[in-house]
Amino acid sequence: MKDFTLPAQTGPVEGLRAERSLVAHRLGELERRVGRLEAFVLGVLCAIALSVLGGLVALLNLPRP
Repeated sequence: MKDFTLPAQTGPVEGLRAERSLVAHRLGELERRVGRLEAFVLGVLCAIALSVLGGLVALLNLPRP
């Protein structure tokens, strides 16, 4: 399902078809870039969470004096 939608065409205008296809192409590019950014941020957050979890596990497994 697309995040961005275009409004329905109201009437047949000759130059509008090319403009709408360009806008649709630009929206597709924007969706791909946003998806890559979301994946990058999610990866960074997962790496931070795994580091914190690893530190917590190491802290809990310390030998008792």
